[in-house]
Amino acid sequence: MGWCLALFALAVLQLSSGAGDYQLPADVTPSHYDVKLAYDLDPATNYSYFGVVDIMLVANKPTSKIVLHAQDYSIVNEKIALKGQNHQYRVMGVHLNDTYNFLTLDLDRPLKEDSIYKLTVPFYGNLQIGLDGVYISSYVNKKSKKTEYLIATQFEATSARKGFPCFDEPIYKSTFSINIGHNKQFTAVSNMPLEASSNENSLEDYWPWEVMRKSFKKDSSDFVWDQFEKSVPMSTYLVAFVVSSFSYVDSPRELSKAKFKIWARDDAIDQTEYAATIGPKVLTYFEKFFDVPFPLPKQDMFAIPDFSAGAMENWGLITYRETALLYDKDQSSFVNKERVAEVIAHELAHQWFGNLVTMKWWSDLWLNEGFATFMASVGTDEVEPSWSARQSHAVSNAMTVLTLDSLESSHPVSVAIDNPSRISEIFDAISYLKGAALIRMMTMFLGEDVFRQALHNYLIKYSYKNAEQDDLWAELTRATQQHGGLTRNVTVKQVMDTWTKQTGYPILTVSRDYGDQSLTISQKRYLSLGTGSTLSSWWVPLSVLCQGEPEPQTVQWLADDEGVDQEYRYEHGAAPDQWLIFNYDMIAPYRVNYDERNWKLLTAGLRRDSGTVPVLARVQLLLATYLQNESEYLPLSTGLGALSKIGHVLKRSPHYGAYQKYVRKLIRKAYEKVGGLAVKEIVNGDDLNSVKLQVLMSDAACAAKLPGAEENAIELFQEWMNYPPGPALDGVLRGREAWVGARVALRPGAPAPRQLGRRARPPAASTSLLAGRLDTVSRSGGRTLRQFWQPSPRRRSATILNHGRRLGTIIKILLDQFTTQKDLDEWSEENSKYLEEARLSVSQGVEKARVNIAWLERNKALVLTKLREYAA
Repeated sequence: MGWCLALFALAVLQLSSGAGDYQLPADVTPSHYDVKLAYDLDPATNYSYFGVVDIMLVANKPTSKIVLHAQDYSIVNEKIALKGQNHQYRVMGVHLNDTYNFLTLDLDRPLKEDSIYKLTVPFYGNLQIGLDGVYISSYVNKKSKKTEYLIATQFEATSARKGFPCFDEPIYKSTFSINIGHNKQFTAVSNMPLEASSNENSLEDYWPWEVMRKSFKKDSSDFVWDQFEKSVPMSTYLVAFVVSSFSYVDSPRELSKAKFKIWARDDAIDQTEYAATIGPKVLTYFEKFFDVPFPLPKQDMFAIPDFSAGAMENWGLITYRETALLYDKDQSSFVNKERVAEVIAHELAHQWFGNLVTMKWWSDLWLNEGFATFMASVGTDEVEPSWSARQSHAVSNAMTVLTLDSLESSHPVSVAIDNPSRISEIFDAISYLKGAALIRMMTMFLGEDVFRQALHNYLIKYSYKNAEQDDLWAELTRATQQHGGLTRNVTVKQVMDTWTKQTGYPILTVSRDYGDQSLTISQKRYLSLGTGSTLSSWWVPLSVLCQGEPEPQTVQWLADDEGVDQEYRYEHGAAPDQWLIFNYDMIAPYRVNYDERNWKLLTAGLRRDSGTVPVLARVQLLLATYLQNESEYLPLSTGLGALSKIGHVLKRSPHYGAYQKYVRKLIRKAYEKVGGLAVKEIVNGDDLNSVKLQVLMSDAACAAKLPGAEENAIELFQEWMNYPPGPALDGVLRGREAWVGARVALRPGAPAPRQLGRRARPPAASTSLLAGRLDTVSRSGGRTLRQFWQPSPRRRSATILNHGRRLGTIIKILLDQFTTQKDLDEWSEENSKYLEEARLSVSQGVEKARVNIAWLERNKALVLTKLREYAA
């Protein structure tokens, strides 16, 4: 237990510390890079490469040192050169700091302020098979059965320095001219269009062919050098290139002014049609939404076989995990189609938020990821309006945030970072999903027209520059002053700082006075463990719906100094026998607890007619007893999700049967109504929510052992395994959902299809797929899940290496399965020294386990009593 608490404290301390000496000194500023690279994509030569970079610099003050970044290659110190307008400088010393990857050059005399210089650094090395920097990826060609190789890049957040020496921080925007030499049988693509190709060695001045031949062991005639057009100003983490033998399809030219190409391996090129259609549509819509044109002449999108992130928004060359870009209408699930649309919209939104305007430092990562996540729902809603993406994303984002941000080990949306090694940890649900929820909140209290006008002004003002959240607040406040939006005399900064600079969110306690149509409100931070500081307070938008009123009440504000020391009084329109609901439209991520009488009124109203309560209100109420009358996907999904947590902590107890009986009573009506597994006919229709509802109810029915559900699942799964014929599960119960049938079929004593081992084996490690499977397996018992993280150094090391920054997701899912202090302590003792790079995720996972343990100790007896009463 002591180790768990120490880890939690250290993780929070490291994220909340201020900036240190890990950032580059601002002595010089780069303005342009000429990057020349030559790669031999041949395993026989160990993927040798050579490079040279010319960097144009401006001296901001007199200095005798130049400090930039470099990592994982050899630098030819004696060939480093620095030229001024009238002088050749001598480099007296070269030092590499392995901790921060600083390459420090000592000069023979100081640079002159405001003068321009050219720094030249030659380097060489061997590419590695990995998932960041410039790396080797591979796949097996289905036709030839041979392994084929490609070069890909992943520079975010701090891996551009692994590609070439550079000033690898987002504040240092520059233009780039990229030149890539490569084997002739491959094609090179970069951020900008191809300008020219040549058979002449572009690195000749520093790397004559006679030198490169010793490593490449090939003639220069086997290579070609591709020069790409000069880029727009951008941060180093957005530089990208791919060298491959991929094919491409062109999007219809009438869909976008920019030329779109979708690239994939030859045997997957027929799965690019959907991306080629919706990609340019989304881009064109975003141009209209922001009223800011996309500045590049082309947009390439690549499906990479080995890719750590879901996708990467490199300007003009977006790279994707294959499952996030490819869609086979005959084989992929409808849910996979949804994911492809969401990810494409997310990455294209980054072309404005992140690329055109970039955060100054990673502490404001949420400006990139929160906006892209929010705009993904907006873009998806435009191209697939029947999916109701804005509503479903609002629910899934908020519910995830309400869980994670209730932990003491959570972090603010805008968070100071004291070490670059900690940057990867904040690529998490707080930056992405809470960021998106807060942006949605602003659109609602400002109004979308005001919000869009402010975004336009912000994007124009900071185009090709860097900004921080205060710059955005200023533009939003200016727009509200001109066009209205806030109903109190307050600035956007005053409101939003309470949400972005504080950890957590409030719970409002609402107590009605049933005699005079008034109520009192108090606020404090909500914590799952109910411990810790409650000094935080927020500006909270109050959206209230009263039973029987035709329109909701106008949004009012609870200030950050109201409802803290004394209760805040609020007037409403509900009669004594009518319910009222706060946050009915999910305007902001906060919880509400009512007095007992209002809870009873709400419960009775939901049982009579759940349709009188808006969907976004029903998903927050989590009143399980009314679920047997619910028929819509979102409330059922959130309600059953909350119940499954109870099932999880009871899983290995003799009381689990009572829980299953209770769930069977709740879901029977919905299960039979939606068809699907109940009638052994699951279809891949055009109604996304109907498909999701079929999957949800089929899964819940199997888990609760509803009569006939498991037998039907086994039968459908066997038909699918024997395809052709019998594609019963194809298109719907595929990927994570297919494991509903698989885990039933794999149950001891269950009949297993002959082909199960071959057909149902999980594909090669993909972190999102793996995380989904871990989550699925966790609901069928903890033994298999814990075997994933066996206490062997080899297994742990492989997991850490293969899953990079997504390791945190895996760890949190894993630790959320623990329900005893003994199990948690044993795991912590065995694994602490292996997880330095995921310290925050481990601390959050440990706290989630502590929440499970505390809940079980506090509520087990009461829950069991109620389960027996309700299930009777």
